[in-house]
Amino acid sequence: MQIHPELAAVLEHFKDAPPMDFVTMTVPEIRGVMDNFAFPPSDLPLHEVRDLQAPGGDGQPMRLRLYRATASPAAPVMVFFHGGGWCIGTLDTHDNLCRHLAHLTGMNVVSVDYRLAPEHVFPAALDDAYAATRWVADHAVDLSCDARQLVVAGDSAGGNLAIATSLRAKEDNWPGIARQLLFYPVCDARMDTDSHDLFGQIPMLTRDAMAAMWRHYHPGSPMHPLASITQYPDLTGLPPAVVVTAELDILRDEGEAFAARLQQAGVAAHCQRVQGMIHGFANFSTLVPAVAQSLQQACDALQKLPNRAAMSATI
Repeated sequence: MQIHPELAAVLEHFKDAPPMDFVTMTVPEIRGVMDNFAFPPSDLPLHEVRDLQAPGGDGQPMRLRLYRATASPAAPVMVFFHGGGWCIGTLDTHDNLCRHLAHLTGMNVVSVDYRLAPEHVFPAALDDAYAATRWVADHAVDLSCDARQLVVAGDSAGGNLAIATSLRAKEDNWPGIARQLLFYPVCDARMDTDSHDLFGQIPMLTRDAMAAMWRHYHPGSPMHPLASITQYPDLTGLPPAVVVTAELDILRDEGEAFAARLQQAGVAAHCQRVQGMIHGFANFSTLVPAVAQSLQQACDALQKLPNRAAMSATI
């Protein structure tokens, strides 16, 4: 097993970048490194990109960013939650990925700047994610969105938030989420799968770093079923999902196990393992052709999923 040569060639350009080590550095120090680490801006054509503001889960203003692929007055909408172990990441760190997803799907993408740990522990990020999703549904007409075709999406910890948002919607009997698009989601705080043993020292996400992220996010009881979602007892009725995993990622097995559980619960789920890829590969979609191809395949699979009968945004 080796890293895809196209991705390896790009990673070589980042070899001298400052480290982001969750074991030896504080979260503010890591954020400082990320502020100076940016991918080249995407030149993908979009109709509109603008920043918005909505009430967060605590009622305080929360930043969102809307990406409109077309001028359609009622496009399907994807609410996107960025990765970063619930501790790091911003609208800007995932700007290229959101642009690419809008371009590939033709959907409006709304990226959410949720509150981060350790300043805001569980369930703050989930509260914000759910509040943003409901707000987008409620304001769909103003955003030129079709709330009947609302997708929740995210990468890594953002994938975890997308799943937890779907679970909270289930608990609230709110049928407003039609589908899910999940890139290498964090699913299990136990971290005891084979892929954790096999790939625990790969720099993009080490086992020690993941353990630190769990401690920051939920220092009390990370096994809460809306955090460690593999503990959630009943997945019936969740929206259909595309689950994308990376071959060389510690989160690979838990993501694939979650997809299998969805299928066992009668939920349509497509699982796509991308060979030769490491954690976080989706962020390289505008730099690595093989990554762009895998994103296209995931978006194609999303379009083929049954669109659950999501009700209008006024419900």
